[in-house]
Amino acid sequence: MRADLKKTIGYIVDVVTRESLEFQYNPDEISDEKSTDFATIKVPGMSHPRYQYVSGEARRITFKVSFFKGPVKDKVAWLQSLLYPQHEKTMLRNAPHKALLFFGDLYPGTLCVVRQVRTRYFHMFDKDNLLPQHAEVELTLEEIVQKSVDYTEVRK
Repeated sequence: MRADLKKTIGYIVDVVTRESLEFQYNPDEISDEKSTDFATIKVPGMSHPRYQYVSGEARRITFKVSFFKGPVKDKVAWLQSLLYPQHEKTMLRNAPHKALLFFGDLYPGTLCVVRQVRTRYFHMFDKDNLLPQHAEVELTLEEIVQKSVDYTEVRK
């Protein structure tokens, strides 16, 4: 990949294997969701509950990418593989691989786990082997954060 394209084409990198998958087309929209968990404390005789901060929930990043022609099935399978662990015989060897999301300055290498891969194959199928020639994949990623983040860091 040319260095000047790295900022304009989104892609995902498997942290373990270092393999990457470029988006054929950048998504038209991205949903970036974060919520916080509060414990509700009910005080007898009070008209409203009191709230105690418990923790933040995971930040979820959701978007759709489309693939047309070429190895559509292989690209979808690569994304789906990020949901599966590695086994050694009947024992779990490793959890599913983490991934880095690169999407310009918005996500400049955000460490994530892939939580969901939803695929829709469309009416374009190869006439000889019925392999898909068009797929739309909705990805849900959750950001991995190693230490607690202060509100001032978010505002930077």
